[in-house]
Amino acid sequence: MTASNAESKPIIAVSLSGGGARAMAFHLGCLRALNKCGLLTDLDVLSCVSGGSVIGAIYVTHDGSFESFENEVRRTLRRGFVKPSIRIALTSREGLKAVLCRLELAVRSLLRLSMAPLSWISFRLFTLIGLAKEQRMPRSVPRRTASRTTILEETFDRFLFHGQELKDISDRKPKFVAVATELRTGTAFYFSPEQSGCWRYGKVNPDRIRIARAVVASAAYPLLLPALDDAYIFNSRDGSSRTERVTLTDGGIYDNLGLAPLWPDRHPAISVSIPKPDIIIACRAGYGLRLGAPTVTFWGRIISSFYTTFDRAQNAALNRLYDLRDAGRLSAIVLPYLGQADERLENAPSDLVKREEVDAYPTNFNAMSDVWIDRLSKRGEQVTLAVLRQHNPELVENRGQPRNSS
Repeated sequence: MTASNAESKPIIAVSLSGGGARAMAFHLGCLRALNKCGLLTDLDVLSCVSGGSVIGAIYVTHDGSFESFENEVRRTLRRGFVKPSIRIALTSREGLKAVLCRLELAVRSLLRLSMAPLSWISFRLFTLIGLAKEQRMPRSVPRRTASRTTILEETFDRFLFHGQELKDISDRKPKFVAVATELRTGTAFYFSPEQSGCWRYGKVNPDRIRIARAVVASAAYPLLLPALDDAYIFNSRDGSSRTERVTLTDGGIYDNLGLAPLWPDRHPAISVSIPKPDIIIACRAGYGLRLGAPTVTFWGRIISSFYTTFDRAQNAALNRLYDLRDAGRLSAIVLPYLGQADERLENAPSDLVKREEVDAYPTNFNAMSDVWIDRLSKRGEQVTLAVLRQHNPELVENRGQPRNSS
């Protein structure tokens, strides 16, 4: 236990990684394991990314037993989000807005293309007369106020969160944090009940931010979903406030493990204030070691390069966890991992769901069958319990039975 909390109850944080519906099912099993061993009701912070944000938000907004929470997650996974989103796109005002917005952007692009020769001539003239770049007329970038992403937001809101805003869960435990990526600055953007924002812009009052908005910002995978184009009034540390335009996409681009807001050396005055944890349970729904096909095409090289950087960033974050524990900044770390090497689990049950049985499941939000829900969630539960018993038995010993409420 860290020195600051040596005489008090340790602060426990759980992070739920990204990974679409696969992550939701795996994390369901992780949460079930924490509930079984009595840890779930002691959580202080729930930091989530992408698919982890969906199940995390369901958990903190749910009223009732863990069993009813699990039933809701299972219903959500069986339904998926693709078909409901298509239905909303075809029958709602949000779908029409997305079409009109896309047409407007297409027309603007055509106009800009037709004006390209004149723009080039103007550029040459400005260069000849010595007009500095910052003195020229700034280019106006139109906002994309509706898109497939806002349709998915409407789907989340209609089926899961029913108009609830972040302020409505300010008294809930654990504290919910959804991690998104702000593309203009390349920084993490955090959504939480008391305050949201990023260190570059400052903090924004989240009173009118819907939970569905925070979740979709965290889950907007950039290859499939346009970034959210929004504007907030930010409050800086010097007391000033200003409106800034933000471009938000999947939090996994910045930190797919959801660990960024949990680092104990973060200063609370920077971006959002989150309790500093003593124990971090990092649930990771990613693949095992990657071995792709030989790369012979341009796009193959680009994709492989992306995943190389992506994998290295996650490995660096995990190494930092070990360094913080070894330095005494964290009293314990627990790492349930979908891609866990089974032979390293000393306390694995005889009916363990093997890694190779689940690690090929795709990271999307399509409907999931009961067979896959059972398989992925069972893997999450089994690995979490095995890792706890092997590396951190002190966290589960002498604990009472789990409570019924979530």
